[in-house]
Amino acid sequence: MSRTELVAGGVYPFFLMNLFPLQMKKRCDQKLLIRMKTECVPCSLNLETQCPAGYTKITNGTGIPDCRYYLEIKTHTLSFPGCRHACMKEFEQPECCQGHWGPDCMACPGGAASPCNGRGRCSEGIKGDGTCLFCNCVHGVCNSGITGDGRCTCLSGYQGLSCDQPIAECEALRCPANSRCTISDEDGRRLQCTCLPNYHRDGTQCEPINPCSKKVCDPNANCIYLGPNHHKCTCQEGYKGDGEVCLPIDPCQAIYGNCPAQSTICIYDGPGKSHCECKEHYTNFVPGKGCSMIDICETNNTCHKKAKCSMVAPGQITCTCQRGFVGNGFVCYGSIMERLQDLNTEVGGRWQGKLTSALSLMENVYEWPLSNLGPFTVLVPTNRGLKGTNIKDLLSNKLKAQYFVKLHIIAGQLDTSSLNNTNVIYTLTGKSGEISRGEKDNQLRIRIQGGRRKGKLLQGNIIASNGILHIFDKSMDNIEPTFESNKEETIMSVLQDNGKHSQFTSLIEKTGLGMDLQQENRPYTVFVPSNGALSNMKAEDMDYLLSAENNDVTFLLINLHSFQLEVASLISIEHIRSMAKQFLYFNRTSTGQVLVSGEEMEETDIVAKNGRIHTLAGVLIPPTIIPILPHRCDETRSQVGICASCFSHALTPCPADSKPIGNSGSICPARNEGLFQMTGSSICFILQEPKCCRGFFGPNCSPCPGGFSKPCSGNGQCMDGLYGNGTCICAEAFQGSHCQFCSDPGKYGPQCDKKCLCIYGKCDNRIDSDGICLPGSCRSGYTGKLCDKPVVPCEPSLRLCHTHADCQLSDGAVSCVCKPGYEGDGMTCSKVDPCASLYPGGCNINAECIQTGPGEYLCACQAGWTGDGQDCSAINNCLLPSVAGCHENATCIYVGPGQNDCKCKDGFRGNGIECTSINSCLEQNGKCHHLATCQFEPSHGWECVCPKGYEGDGRICYGSALRWSIYHVQSNHADWQTNKAKTSTLAK
Repeated sequence: MSRTELVAGGVYPFFLMNLFPLQMKKRCDQKLLIRMKTECVPCSLNLETQCPAGYTKITNGTGIPDCRYYLEIKTHTLSFPGCRHACMKEFEQPECCQGHWGPDCMACPGGAASPCNGRGRCSEGIKGDGTCLFCNCVHGVCNSGITGDGRCTCLSGYQGLSCDQPIAECEALRCPANSRCTISDEDGRRLQCTCLPNYHRDGTQCEPINPCSKKVCDPNANCIYLGPNHHKCTCQEGYKGDGEVCLPIDPCQAIYGNCPAQSTICIYDGPGKSHCECKEHYTNFVPGKGCSMIDICETNNTCHKKAKCSMVAPGQITCTCQRGFVGNGFVCYGSIMERLQDLNTEVGGRWQGKLTSALSLMENVYEWPLSNLGPFTVLVPTNRGLKGTNIKDLLSNKLKAQYFVKLHIIAGQLDTSSLNNTNVIYTLTGKSGEISRGEKDNQLRIRIQGGRRKGKLLQGNIIASNGILHIFDKSMDNIEPTFESNKEETIMSVLQDNGKHSQFTSLIEKTGLGMDLQQENRPYTVFVPSNGALSNMKAEDMDYLLSAENNDVTFLLINLHSFQLEVASLISIEHIRSMAKQFLYFNRTSTGQVLVSGEEMEETDIVAKNGRIHTLAGVLIPPTIIPILPHRCDETRSQVGICASCFSHALTPCPADSKPIGNSGSICPARNEGLFQMTGSSICFILQEPKCCRGFFGPNCSPCPGGFSKPCSGNGQCMDGLYGNGTCICAEAFQGSHCQFCSDPGKYGPQCDKKCLCIYGKCDNRIDSDGICLPGSCRSGYTGKLCDKPVVPCEPSLRLCHTHADCQLSDGAVSCVCKPGYEGDGMTCSKVDPCASLYPGGCNINAECIQTGPGEYLCACQAGWTGDGQDCSAINNCLLPSVAGCHENATCIYVGPGQNDCKCKDGFRGNGIECTSINSCLEQNGKCHHLATCQFEPSHGWECVCPKGYEGDGRICYGSALRWSIYHVQSNHADWQTNKAKTSTLAK
């Protein structure tokens, strides 16, 4: 819901309610002081803007520069800063003085000084009907009517002012018919018989009273006897009332004489008689339908030829410039190209036929941007100023011609005042221009950077719908770009040919994105930081980005956009989403320099075969990788291998991905079967043990939700580590994918200990909110940031608010407020699309905003994400019960939200969905020890197993010390016998 005061670019009415009672006989009208602001228009056009009829302008000059106006041009809606005037007028709210009623404020029965003769309450006011309300008797009859005194005559057995107090004894008296037992008025103690109300004593009897015997009815009424003291007074034809008081019927008071109030006035002709006449600015009365408004748009249309004339009130018109034009309706200006054409063809105009060359050049190479985008400031050289420039030759190379034209275009609207207050401007090429003043004439001059010619301003501040034009006596020098376009080569090739951006090019090549930028079938827009910009980064940050360890392409993807966008489009669309799913914002300085998320553009629109390059003086770094540091904290360690026989031919081999330290083993004593065993093992150096740094999770060591420095927003525990899934386990008071919401919907703040300020709406219960209501959550009948300001339908007399607006009264001021689902200033309200904003509907960045009605929407998480739309968490298929359909002998690998891959475990082969065991004993070419056998294990597949009584991994098997000793003794004995035999032989 939009308040009038907060909407820029529209009328701004609010009504300060100051009551000044007018000393009139019947009418006590109230005065409202109404203030409003005119429609937002270009400041240069606001000098002649007038307030609506009946209003007085209270601001001077170009008014107040506090608004923006919007211009729809084909597919774009452009936003421009503008000005508006403050206006004021007095408005009288019709009201009757006390003691009067009805539209004509007639006096109440009994007179205005003593309504209802002081015995009752009159239904007064402009909406009253003059009825008198009298006493209320419980067990009695009220002496009412215009001549009554308002007293109650109690029935038998009751007393008191309202006849609500019972009397105990009355049976002793035998009262005649039509009488009742009452207390005597003389002493207040004795009981007596008193005639009933509507009867009077006639001797000893009580006879009925005939009111018609007296003049109880109005002279203009007939009296009908209906029974004891009962009668009926009926007003005669042409009069109305209760018969006791009959007033002349004024048809203009009751039903306005059947005259349509909008177009006619009712004329009173006597009791019960009237006729209708047309109001001023109306004609042709038709009974039952009224009069037709005189259409001034047909009889006296003063609007511009490019404006639409509309009747807004009798005798009043409004002029609205057509789509694509801007102005106050009485003067409308078209686009830059249309203004150039008008200036060049205006008969008798100053520039008739003198802008032909510039017009031809711009029409051929830059007509669409200058007609549909903006805002721009265009420096237009005259024909004489382009003398020496061969337009035909220039147009033979469209890229060079476009570059020359863009040397004359500045982003934004810089009027002569802005140009006089600066010494430098920036053109759409990125080249700067120097501003100076002539020594003799003090006229403003502009020279492009690297050029020699100075163009002198001849006429400035020529308004166009999408910018402003200045006429110069010379063109800018045709300076060559420092980064040449090449439509025959791809973006990657163009970058590789330019050494000024080699560091960024190396980063692209390292990550593999270079292959994408070599493809010709998909267009890209690339924002490239220079070597100088990257060199200004911290050395350790740059080293990490260039290292083999960093495989995060987010840093590069933020510089890529999957469409081809020229600089003129970037100025108009204000923001885009990069391939890293990060918003890039485009704005401009007061001197026309284009900024990309705060970084200055150096060269623009370098054209390649598959897109465009824009160079930057700074580096775009997505918040997801800030600060730039390694996410991996791999560990290195040493490990002693499995003990084996020191007399073995080889020590136990080291595990995979490691290497032995030195050539000798270590001694590891052990006892086995009561004998001392001398064994040895390799000391191995484990090269790398993968491990994520604290605050990072998963195979790629991604930052935990909420950021690595403060995982889970500091309000929970992140499941981090290489095998963690990044889930936040929130503390009791918090909830959300990164514990960013309070569990209690009525609390907010960093500790979730602050009570929400929202009254009649849904609280924004985020930990970083300010406790106000969520947009669009106010209950019906309330508005404001806290949904605490009541709104009601506007009174018909205040025909200032839009049909889709309500009135809000606060602190003596009445404001027009657009109803839910609409936006505007209260006088103009249009349907709002909550999904069209930069942050649509407050939905999560990974959710879609779906409009369901005026101002109504729902947020739905995108595929691969789950949540309520305002908080979406990535779905990890590997954590689902089905394990993403992977085989039981396969490992599920998380690829991205809702995406995964399946890889068969060691010892198995297949696609991960189906895995079969591998007989590794056979495929390893008999690598099992000669004592080992090849066996199948369900969880590991085929493997080498040492026989019972032996130790080892199957590739090496060794026995106990006793078995080794026996084997060793037997071996030595055999050797001794052999040696003995040899010795004996030699001795013989």
